[in-house]
Amino acid sequence: MALQISTECFSCYACETVCPASAISIEANTFVINPALCSECDDIESPRCIAICPEPKAIISCPQ
Repeated sequence: MALQISTECFSCYACETVCPASAISIEANTFVINPALCSECDDIESPRCIAICPEPKAIISCPQ
């Protein structure tokens, strides 16, 4: 699975600051997750971006 930032994101920047792989960036005023860089924080129980996000539907799993 890969993570994706949905249209529910309101650009609070919280996820970008906690990503250890620097996989989250802004493109055309929208946050995106680079699937080639994202490990879904496999070193811990839940991805850091999902854990810190104040909007429950902003970061979603999607099929590759």
